[in-house]
Amino acid sequence: MNNIQEIDILIIVTTSVLLILSFTVVIFFLYFQKKKIAFILNERETQLRFEEEITKSKMEIQEQALQNISWEIHDNVGQLLSVAKMQLNILQIGLPENQQEKLAETSEIIGKSLQELRGLAKSLNPETIKNNGLVDSLTIEIERFNRLKIIDASLKIINEPFNLSNEKEIILFRILQEFCNNSLKYSKAKNLDISLNFNSNSLMITAKDNGVGFNVNATENYTGIGLLSMKSRGKLIGADIHLESSANKGTKLYISCLK
Repeated sequence: MNNIQEIDILIIVTTSVLLILSFTVVIFFLYFQKKKIAFILNERETQLRFEEEITKSKMEIQEQALQNISWEIHDNVGQLLSVAKMQLNILQIGLPENQQEKLAETSEIIGKSLQELRGLAKSLNPETIKNNGLVDSLTIEIERFNRLKIIDASLKIINEPFNLSNEKEIILFRILQEFCNNSLKYSKAKNLDISLNFNSNSLMITAKDNGVGFNVNATENYTGIGLLSMKSRGKLIGADIHLESSANKGTKLYISCLK
């Protein structure tokens, strides 16, 4: 009887020890697994932060470059054209009437070129966008396209506009500027339409053209049309960007940005 009791006790003790050991192993395993997951997540977060900082730095460099180009156009090229226009006006004095008319036409062309260059300089300068806001900056850009008579462009505002942060407005303008430039250069479109729908807590933007379209899934198009740049910029402000296009059906850009 004693032997049986001793065996039972031994079994109970052994079982208890094994259970405790198993429980301890499981606890340690879960602890180290948790630590491992936390480490991986931390590494991933660090990598994402690093990539975001790199993207942000690139965008800041691009904005600074655009600002420098804007100043160069406005101050130097604009000044040279102004001087050329003045000299032509001076040359007109004392010339026969038929020659005066020719010089007047040339002077007018230079004047229009000067106006367009200054408009371009403003659209490149982030300070101008910051001061004017998104809606006014887009309005100026659309008016410039229509003056050039390259494409029939329109801007539609839905609901009462509200102001976003300067960073969001500049980035959204740059994304739309990229889309418009692609439409002008590659799409052979006759129409370009942009609509801004201001909802209670978000801004929904649609930009579309009726051009030749392209294969969105082709890798070379991502760099060629600046889609990576658009998505990188959008990511910085938490905006969702979706592009649709197919052969002979034009291109559509959808942007959703929280207020």
